[in-house]
Amino acid sequence: MKINKARITEAILETGIRQPCIKLELQNIIFPKWDDLGLIGKMFRQCVSTKEQPYGNIYDENVFQTVLRIIGGKVLIEDKPDCYCWKFGKIEAAKEIRKIGSNSADGILALCELLNTINSTEEKKLLADMFSHMKKDLLLVTTPEEKRTCIEINAGNTFTYCVDQWMETDSEGYAEATRLQFGDYLIVSDSGVYRVGHDEFRATHKLV
Repeated sequence: MKINKARITEAILETGIRQPCIKLELQNIIFPKWDDLGLIGKMFRQCVSTKEQPYGNIYDENVFQTVLRIIGGKVLIEDKPDCYCWKFGKIEAAKEIRKIGSNSADGILALCELLNTINSTEEKKLLADMFSHMKKDLLLVTTPEEKRTCIEINAGNTFTYCVDQWMETDSEGYAEATRLQFGDYLIVSDSGVYRVGHDEFRATHKLV
């Protein structure tokens, strides 16, 4: 479903109850730039299925890289990985970057550390299997704590949809909507808002 991005964002920001929060330090697995995939990058688009856009959203390969997070000791949340995309600049500006994977000593050590944080044996295997099929390491970026502003979706904020800040609009200003549920949170930024599910928020943020 498409809705007007500017209109819904303005309504949320005007009536939503804002509160400060802190995003906790997190580890993020960064997949290669699409150009680095060679022939594969010429065959497919960077279409990423997220909890906000379960049918997939195409992210501009010249701007974004795919990111996977293991949060709260889980590889899957509601049977879906926690994945989305970052702009190149965010990765390039990161202060703590390590290799992770099975193709170097440093990569193996980082992978073992991350596997030890996962609660489920089956999910450990799921992540290990992904890396065992790769011929090169990925990047592990640690992001520090960060002050943010959020809006909780509750009885006082009864929005049922938003448009995440990175979604591109058509010529009339419409974009694919993200469905909201009670308990979800919207992160407020200079570029708009975007949804974080209740479980993901509680595992990655704290209210202050």
